[in-house]
Amino acid sequence: MSLIVVALIAVVIGICCGAVIVLMIIIQRRRQKVDSMVSINNLVGLYGTVEVPFDSSCKGKVRVNIPGQGSVVDYVACTDDSQGFQPGDRVFIVQVKRNQLWVISEKSLNNN
Repeated sequence: MSLIVVALIAVVIGICCGAVIVLMIIIQRRRQKVDSMVSINNLVGLYGTVEVPFDSSCKGKVRVNIPGQGSVVDYVACTDDSQGFQPGDRVFIVQVKRNQLWVISEKSLNNN
């Protein structure tokens, strides 16, 4: 009879410990904030690669590697730079206006 009582106590303690652990996991997950969205304003100061050619009179497309997230995103890009950009050129993001990146060439950044 005492063996059955000990077994029941062990089962009850095991269930209680398991419930406490599950509760702690639930509380911890509620505290975590997961945000996989990239804020376009955080792109200022990063480098990108031209995918679709453009110049000061037309828009193009720039591909940006997002550090820390390991993702690659394409954005519409504009420039006030007098020279045009060709696919593969590296550009520096200086501003964001109306969900468009404003960029300058990597060369002009290094010359200043």
